[in-house]
Amino acid sequence: MINTATVQTQKFSDRAHRILFELALHPDGEWVDVTSIYSSLGLNSHQVRGALTELRTAGMAERKRRMARSQATGRRTHRTYFRLTEDNASEACA
Repeated sequence: MINTATVQTQKFSDRAHRILFELALHPDGEWVDVTSIYSSLGLNSHQVRGALTELRTAGMAERKRRMARSQATGRRTHRTYFRLTEDNASEACA
């Protein structure tokens, strides 16, 4: 049997569902950094990144990387932020 599931009927992991709800708590297209997502859900960064990849693949979340300075060392690094895509944000708020 060939798997012909579309993106809309794709099954997400429990972690992806939890992250989807966490992102829905930030309305108006607010960017949320990965650190605050895994801290609030009690997960580690690896678990969150895998679930975020599921959401990005389905077109439900988008990613942005910003350069920043580490507060501890002063070295330049990058921070990754996520938010729901525009059409999914309006559906999640409804």
